[in-house]
Amino acid sequence: MALDIDFVRSQFPAFQADSLQGQAFFENAGGSYTCQQVIDRLTRYYVERKVQPYAPYEASRLAGAEMDEARDRLAALMGVASEEVSFGPSTTQNTYVLAQAFRKFMKPGEAIIVTNQDHEANTGPWRRLAEDGIEIREWTVDPQTGHLETETLENLLDENVRLVCFPHCSNVVAELNPVTEITALAHAAGAFVCVDGVSYAPHGLPNVGELGPDIYLFSAYKTYGPHQGVMVIRSALGALLPNQGHVFNGDVLYKTLHPSRAGSRPDCRQRRHGGLHRCAGAASRWTVRRAGRSGRVRA
Repeated sequence: MALDIDFVRSQFPAFQADSLQGQAFFENAGGSYTCQQVIDRLTRYYVERKVQPYAPYEASRLAGAEMDEARDRLAALMGVASEEVSFGPSTTQNTYVLAQAFRKFMKPGEAIIVTNQDHEANTGPWRRLAEDGIEIREWTVDPQTGHLETETLENLLDENVRLVCFPHCSNVVAELNPVTEITALAHAAGAFVCVDGVSYAPHGLPNVGELGPDIYLFSAYKTYGPHQGVMVIRSALGALLPNQGHVFNGDVLYKTLHPSRAGSRPDCRQRRHGGLHRCAGAASRWTVRRAGRSGRVRA
C-alpha cells in the first residue's frame, strides 16, 4: 500500500501553522510535533479527567481506564504483556533508575558491556556503576566501518557479564544493529540485554517480543507523542530487580521502576497521568500509520 502523504500530514496540526509554512522539521533531538489524537487526549485530560485515577466516581474511573488503555495498546503494538510496559519522564531518567536497580542487583566483580556507539543516556548511567566495583567493558566500533562486530562482543562475553547494553540504531553513525542476533549471543552467555531504541522507534515501533531483548527503551515525545519515556522490561528480569518505587507498589512490575516514585520533581505524578492519557493518542497515531487510510482514525 502506498503511503498517503496528504492523509499523514492531515493528522498533524503543525502543518497548518502559518509560522511553520515552507520549512522542513529536522529537530528530532528536541522531539517531534504531536498528532491531533495526542492533543485531543491532553485537552480532555485537563478539562475532564485531571483527578486521582481508579477511585469509585466517573471522572476517576475514566481517567484510570484511559491510562490502562495506553499501556494495553502500546503493549499490543510491541508484542509484550501490558504489565511489562512502564512510563517515565524520559528515556534518560528511565535508564538512570534502571541502573540504580542493577546497582543493588549486581555484585562487585560482575560486568556490564556498553558501547561507544551509544547515546550518553544508555552508557553514562551504566559506567557510573564502576564506583561500586562493577566492571565496565566497552564494545567498540570498527573504526573503518562504524559497525559493532559480533565477533568483538563474543570476546567480551564470559560468565561475569550480567548485562549487555547497545543501541538499536545509533544516533552517532546511523548504524542499524541486529538486535535478535546480539540478544541471542548475550543470552547464550547468561547475560541480560538492554536496547536503546530512541533513534529507531521514530521509524517504526519494533516488535520487542520477536526481537527478544529483556529491556527496550524509547521516547514517546520523539514518536509524535507526549514528553515521556517508554520502557519495556520483560517480567522474568523485572521479578529479579529490587523495587525503586513506593514500598506498597513492589508487587506491580510497571510501578517498580518509575522515576517519579524515586525522587523526581513533585509535579511528576500529574505529568505522568496526563502523559499516559496522551500515549493512548500516540498509539492511535501508530495504528493509523500501520493501517493507512483504510478506515476511521481512532482517537
